[in-house]
Amino acid sequence: MARALIKDRGRHAIVLRVQSELFTVGAELATDAAEYGKLQQHFLVVMPEATSRLEAEIDDLERRVPLPNAFVIPGGTPAAAALDVARAVLRRAERRIVGLQQTGQLRNPEVLRYANRLSDLLFMLARAEEGTAVKPLTGRRTARTPVARARTRPAPKRRPRD
Repeated sequence: MARALIKDRGRHAIVLRVQSELFTVGAELATDAAEYGKLQQHFLVVMPEATSRLEAEIDDLERRVPLPNAFVIPGGTPAAAALDVARAVLRRAERRIVGLQQTGQLRNPEVLRYANRLSDLLFMLARAEEGTAVKPLTGRRTARTPVARARTRPAPKRRPRD
């Protein structure tokens, strides 16, 4: 949905390329470890170059897109909202990929690195989509102060009843 809402040709192209790369990621995640050799012989696998490309795009966006110094509340524009949803779904998938890695079922560790960097790229794309269209809503930062001990009064003394 994000690609359908993005007007900027450069960001549109990035999202289209990422969608294509996600088929490769999905193929790796769907392939049984015993069959991974066949996958490598006949299909593309996630390579470090793909992750490096994401990192270069993140760096480029970080140079061009000013970020507020507080937490961003997602959804400033329809395209940004779609990218924020995509990022949330990807973060959930990333946690599942970590689970595969911990159980020894992830044959290519580059898949996890790619997913992690893609999440950051989606965040930056969403912020770029918001641009100056809206003033970004941010969560309030509060200074952490030690909690003062509550001052309690001693319980009033009971008068004996006559």
